[in-house]
Amino acid sequence: MKQLIVCLLALAGTVYGQQATSDAPKLWSPYRITPRTGAQHIDLSGSGWELSHADKPVTDPKAPRKDPFQTSVPNSVHWSLYKAGKLPHPYYARNSTQYRWAEEKAWYYKKTFDVPASARDNYVFLCFDGVDYFSKVWVNDSLVGVHEGMFGGPSVEISRLLTIGGKNEVTVEVRAGNWGNRATDYENLPRTASGEFDYSKRTGYNPRASGKIIKPWVISGGSGGEAFFTVGMWQGVRLEIVPPYHLERPYLTTKSVANNAAQLHLSAEVFANTHSLTMRLHPWNNTQLNHPNEKGTSFKPVTDKLSVQVELMDGKNTALTKEFPVTAYDGRIWLEEDLNLPNAKLWQPNGLGEPNLYKVNLTLKKNGSPIDRLSFDYGIRTIERIATAGPRIADRWENWQFIVNAGTPAGRKIFVKGMNFTPQDILLDLPAERYRWTLEAAKKMGVQLIRIWGGGLLETDHFYTICNELGLMVWQDFPIGNQDTPDYPQDIWEAQVVQNIFRLRNHPSLVIWNGGNEFNPYSYGNAASVGIIERNLDIFDKQRFFVRTTPDDGSMHAYPDMDPTWYNRSYKFEPWVSETGMHSIPEPGLFYETVDNKEFTGLGKMWDKNFGASHPEFIHHFTEYGPGRVPRMLSRASHITDVTDPTIEAISEASQIGAGEFYQVLSEKMQGNYPVTAGLMPWVFKRHWPVIAIQMMDWFGQAAAPYYFLKRTYEPTHVAIDLPRLLWKSGESIDLTAKVTHANSALAGHKVTVTVFDDAFKPLWNSEKPLAISAGPSVNTARIGAFTIPADYKDRFLFVVAELKDASGKLISRSLYFPRSLTMLDDKAFYDKYVSGPIAWPTLEKGPFLKPTVQKSATRLECNLVAMKQLDDARSQVTVRVRNAGSTPAFMTKIDVAGVKRALVADDNYFWLAPGESRAVSADVLWRETPARDVSVVASAWNAPEVKVLLDTKSVTVQKLGK
Repeated sequence: MKQLIVCLLALAGTVYGQQATSDAPKLWSPYRITPRTGAQHIDLSGSGWELSHADKPVTDPKAPRKDPFQTSVPNSVHWSLYKAGKLPHPYYARNSTQYRWAEEKAWYYKKTFDVPASARDNYVFLCFDGVDYFSKVWVNDSLVGVHEGMFGGPSVEISRLLTIGGKNEVTVEVRAGNWGNRATDYENLPRTASGEFDYSKRTGYNPRASGKIIKPWVISGGSGGEAFFTVGMWQGVRLEIVPPYHLERPYLTTKSVANNAAQLHLSAEVFANTHSLTMRLHPWNNTQLNHPNEKGTSFKPVTDKLSVQVELMDGKNTALTKEFPVTAYDGRIWLEEDLNLPNAKLWQPNGLGEPNLYKVNLTLKKNGSPIDRLSFDYGIRTIERIATAGPRIADRWENWQFIVNAGTPAGRKIFVKGMNFTPQDILLDLPAERYRWTLEAAKKMGVQLIRIWGGGLLETDHFYTICNELGLMVWQDFPIGNQDTPDYPQDIWEAQVVQNIFRLRNHPSLVIWNGGNEFNPYSYGNAASVGIIERNLDIFDKQRFFVRTTPDDGSMHAYPDMDPTWYNRSYKFEPWVSETGMHSIPEPGLFYETVDNKEFTGLGKMWDKNFGASHPEFIHHFTEYGPGRVPRMLSRASHITDVTDPTIEAISEASQIGAGEFYQVLSEKMQGNYPVTAGLMPWVFKRHWPVIAIQMMDWFGQAAAPYYFLKRTYEPTHVAIDLPRLLWKSGESIDLTAKVTHANSALAGHKVTVTVFDDAFKPLWNSEKPLAISAGPSVNTARIGAFTIPADYKDRFLFVVAELKDASGKLISRSLYFPRSLTMLDDKAFYDKYVSGPIAWPTLEKGPFLKPTVQKSATRLECNLVAMKQLDDARSQVTVRVRNAGSTPAFMTKIDVAGVKRALVADDNYFWLAPGESRAVSADVLWRETPARDVSVVASAWNAPEVKVLLDTKSVTVQKLGK
């Protein structure tokens, strides 16, 4: 029995990933070491790292290990293996299966580095900004400690171990969070009667019940990422050379802005002859926290004269300089000072003005000489929330009406146009260039707020830096997703939470902290985890909003399979929509590149129980392949084309247009519900690997049709038809009331025109009304009239076009709808059910089908190149003018680039182009390979032949992002 108990204890240690060296110092700390500047900062990231592995953890860093090769940091083990040519691309075919052994190995990163002589008599901190997941660190063969957690740390002071002025070596052991507890390969699971994998039979690590492991589920084998479990040094490594007197963790806040002047407050820690890693946030046992003896606490004054100089730079110009004397003692004290900045330039969210940034330079001086420097970007702004206009309908109820820069000429309420955001890459290849491509596309779409989803990451510095520059507000979830966390080790969790509060709290883009995604923060299992977040935000970042979870407090998640015109009825009292969306299939090129092309057959039977077995690579690239996703995607596609036996091209396009219509209508309905509803964050902007999923943009960076349908609704002034529904029967009258949602100052002299066309583009009805548009955010209504569907108009589409023009006749906004007149509504039982409440969207097995209908009415396009300029060595901007030279409207007009692997984000695509109308359309092109043949811009419409314009791509020589 004793031997059995010993074995079970050993197994438990393996299962929960306990460190092999139990007496080694534990390096998790809440105190992040602030990056320095200049010679104080040595970046150890980049090339020059050796990566090797062992079957079991080693105790001696000199012990032999397997297959050493050169790699770079940051990166995951998976990408290191691929980039070194060890394994094929992990996202192609089913190559991910060749990587699964990586989770079961202990990995060793090793690098030699120089330490300058200037480090003598200073603290030297070795700082890891993210190691996934268990780590052990040696410096010059001395074990310095162990660490758990992937979102910050370990950090350790290593000056005593270094050869100052010479060569040194660091070795880091890294093991996966599922060490000793790997889950069953999901593709080996049995299937249910419907053909879906039976996840109840999966054993081992459960990403939705992760036990003691604090790791988001999308990168640990959760839904949509079952094939992957990350491991590696996914963030950077640095040395910080810090003097005995030094600064730490500055915190600048905006107290108020009035009369062009900003009242700021600076808080910073000042250390004398000690450092952060000797500090303790609080004990982890029950005790009184401050109970000095009768002698009190002794303070030894610092005899040197210390001061802190604060400098705010506006570009190259100094906006403010001020120096504060510091009365310091051995140990730590806080500098707390107010600053008055005249003529302050405000940081404004996207669409409201410029996101002005200041560079803040802090210099600690000793007897008048600089000894320590910190620097960070800062934006001056205030964001408040007040109650929305609707009734309160729950115990827990947040204020969801945003007010930006209240009390200033630029201050205003806003309807927040947002998006959800998953990791840029499921295996954590996260260069700044990849973020820039995605976030610039989000800005161009009109996005103002990005929610970092709790099944994903505490985002990187690259992400926040770019959001600061672009004026994108950020809602940051903590990484709790869809689970109870009773086993979270509280000391490790708190270290991760506090490190990231310190890291992110100066970013102007960060406006909301959220406890996590779709979990219950009030459960016994989660109350402690959320309490740790809440109490530390109260201590370290009182300036931002905190919501415990979403959905809660008036925020809503919904994925209905219904006519989207129900949104403003089903959800009429919801102040905030945090998630909603619809599946679609990305462009065919993604599948031609990643999936065996022989599997592009039988796609009309995508939910047949035998489909998965005969389409293994296709299903491998399908997020949430199940009855809740596939049929409703196909039912929408069935209105666009015949999906009985479609090509990959047809099903891709049809599912995207079907999803696009859904996003357009839901967005218009919820924006039109203002001021009861004050914000919308659809799911999801970009996918983290190449898959079928809910998405605006695929992993390669190609914007899909839903991107453009939603983008048009996010314009500052948008005209919409408040359609009661999308399906009708002949003889009914359609109320054509227009709603103009508007974000800016009042407009006068505008007119709304609504035209109804038959399915051959013959005008059937037209009406125009003047409309005065009040200052935004506003919803302005014009009752245009009603159109009666002819009695004999059956199983046909109608085209409804709404246009808003200013007094000069300039087109401001246009929206297109294609309601259906269907004989299935002649069935009274079906009709009554459909009009009385939301029902599942019907499949059209025999039509009408939108694309074949449109193709019967041909027109002709002309396309001319206006300009092409290089943005950098991986990106260009191409501008063309497209003209409809025919007498019929061009339907679903778009531009693309052909002849090369590329990603493209255009001003607009899938748009209506009237006869004789021309439009200049610009597109950013990401070159995923160096062009080796003719490359053209292609203009096309569903009812017009392609027109090609040859591009000069001789200067395109390098690709950075595409793999």
